[in-house]
Amino acid sequence: HINSQSKKVLYRLIASIDAGDTLSITRLSILSSSVQSLLEMLYKLEDKKIVVEATEQQFSTSETHTLDELLFYLCEFVEDIRYERQAIGIQKAKQRGQLLGRPPKLTQAQVIHAIELKQNFSSQQVANRLGVGRSTLLRHIANNRKGA
Repeated sequence: HINSQSKKVLYRLIASIDAGDTLSITRLSILSSSVQSLLEMLYKLEDKKIVVEATEQQFSTSETHTLDELLFYLCEFVEDIRYERQAIGIQKAKQRGQLLGRPPKLTQAQVIHAIELKQNFSSQQVANRLGVGRSTLLRHIANNRKGA
């Protein structure tokens, strides 16, 4: 993720690189957080005669790429940015104590009630009564026994 501190370090690094040097990074998403700023950065580095290599993507500004290859690299870049933003959102939600994912079909009280009902009824009958599938019912009961 490109934050203001990372940008400062990156800009200092780029300012210290001389013409003919190579800036080697793992992925293009390290340079920027938008396609426009990535292209501006690449043009700026090209003007300074600095080669950029993205090692995980086999991209290098010293090589000639087809339009299809360039579009592929840009699509990977956008996907990387989306993934990083999603990871940041998940991390922030966890810090706020939010539960992630789909809510459980049955509450703890319903699971306990289902266990009691299973003494007299089949799993399918209990599942029908609670409005869930049999496999969902059995998974909740198994998780309850494991203490999850």
